[in-house]
Amino acid sequence: MDKIRVIELGSNISAPLVGTILADLGAEVIKVEPPPYGDDRRRVKPEINGISVYFASTNRGKKSVVINLKSDEGYEIFQRLVKTADVIVTNYRPSALKRLKVDYESVKRINPKIIYCSITGFGNLTEEADRPAYDPIILALSGLMDMTGEENPVKFATSISDITTGLLATVMILWALNKGGPTFIDVPMIYTQFYLTLEDAYMYLNTGKVPKRMGSAHRYLVPYQAFKVVDGYIYVAVFNDEQYLKLCKALNREDLCKFDTLQKRVENRDYLIKELGKIFEKNTRDYWVDLLSKADVPVAPVLSLEQAFKKYGNRLVYEIEGVKYIDFPINITSNKSKAPRLGENTKEVLLELGYSEGEINRLAEKGIIMLI
Repeated sequence: MDKIRVIELGSNISAPLVGTILADLGAEVIKVEPPPYGDDRRRVKPEINGISVYFASTNRGKKSVVINLKSDEGYEIFQRLVKTADVIVTNYRPSALKRLKVDYESVKRINPKIIYCSITGFGNLTEEADRPAYDPIILALSGLMDMTGEENPVKFATSISDITTGLLATVMILWALNKGGPTFIDVPMIYTQFYLTLEDAYMYLNTGKVPKRMGSAHRYLVPYQAFKVVDGYIYVAVFNDEQYLKLCKALNREDLCKFDTLQKRVENRDYLIKELGKIFEKNTRDYWVDLLSKADVPVAPVLSLEQAFKKYGNRLVYEIEGVKYIDFPINITSNKSKAPRLGENTKEVLLELGYSEGEINRLAEKGIIMLI
């Protein structure tokens, strides 16, 4: 990946996350941003030393180049840059890409070997190609929001459709790099979410049963959910009959052993959960985690984000210029990198493309590019 150059035309999460992952894997990622503000996430507070932490979460490891693509001279810069690139990733609307002449057909004429990845809400070739596709919109339309929550549907805690779409888009780009371009990769967010519904979709398609909201509980396994305890919550995840019998023994409730098959437990879910709830609410989180762990019953405390970082997450955290970042989580050698300031690398990249200092200053004065 060290010799791979990626151009990112992206904002918010999905395409920028692809760029960050590819940068983590060793690619040179050049984020082309519009003047005067760049990626929308740059303006979300709070900021540390001039960098939005919201922006930093999906943009470390990149070079920022600010170009006004609506101008002829700006487009000339882009053309030069495209000739040096291996991959373009974008989540701009198809109509905007075409209007700016940075769509696949236009780019392919400049660089016939380009791998072009376009992330949209509903696919480039559909009637809804230009429809705005923020994360909760896709969750609402994919059925996932309807399956999530207690009484009312809720969004996921993070931007799960954006994140998973970015991950799958990255897989396809790596596949294309291995295969060799040129390739047009059309990534509709709505389809990635259907792909991720897994057993719920398979159950519906093959039985006709529409999944209902279960809160923290599992639709097909019992007990497999969070339980309230004296000082918080624990999650008990009993997957098979053997684990269930170990749970009954640990709780000294042999009478519950009569639900010794999954079918029996599903049929008697309400009674069983009520009985277990009455048991768990009598003691603390640490007590139950210790007791059930010794009995080889899958259990965990439900930690806050602060508690989770103190126990596990801080191993991934590093700091540059006052901003704390989360490193790539897989055990590979990666350079500790930061999110770029707006236009931080414009001059560097243009010099490499053959522009002189005088030309760069002239372009900056005309507002075609931005320098810092």
